[in-house]
Amino acid sequence: MPVNLNIPKFKFGLPWFMFDLSNRQLITSITIPMSDIQDNKDVFLTEQPIPGAAFSHVHAGGMGNRKIQFTLPVVKRNNTVGNMLLLRQFMNLREPSFGWRGIFKANEQFKPNPKVLFSWGVGTVPLIYFVKKVSFKHKQGMTNNLGNPTFTEVDFELWLDEAHPYNKTEMMMRRLGSLGGMATQAYDMITSYTSNERPY
Repeated sequence: MPVNLNIPKFKFGLPWFMFDLSNRQLITSITIPMSDIQDNKDVFLTEQPIPGAAFSHVHAGGMGNRKIQFTLPVVKRNNTVGNMLLLRQFMNLREPSFGWRGIFKANEQFKPNPKVLFSWGVGTVPLIYFVKKVSFKHKQGMTNNLGNPTFTEVDFELWLDEAHPYNKTEMMMRRLGSLGGMATQAYDMITSYTSNERPY
């Protein structure tokens, strides 16, 4: 019988969230990402042709940063502010992180935009990400009496800060988790053959 990793049903569920590190704001919503969460990491390989040979040497040129992409629906139906209060939090992520006092300082606009702490839906410990993209698509016909949107799709692209110390914790968890994955999958394969039961 395959290894059962289930435990009794939780009485709660961890909501979707990210934490704006510069403005020290927790961003969450009752809706969750509506799209598949894309989780990509490039591996750079270069082919070096060899005259007369039937193949090329392959040289490893390094790896890119992990990149997370998803779309979050932001819905708040009322006849006053609509969903603008939550959208203001997302707008902060694409502006320089100068805080309250920096609004009145001339040189604060040269600071980078905030980083965020994020982990939901990607199977890792909470990690620090650069915010590469935050774009809004306000849905047609979902505007209230005061002209504010009530349904907006927010597209995110986050780039992992792989030089941050938090990433070392994830690397350790990845090594340990991969050993556990090898053991459970080997056990499931063996028991499925001996019991004629499918492991899925």
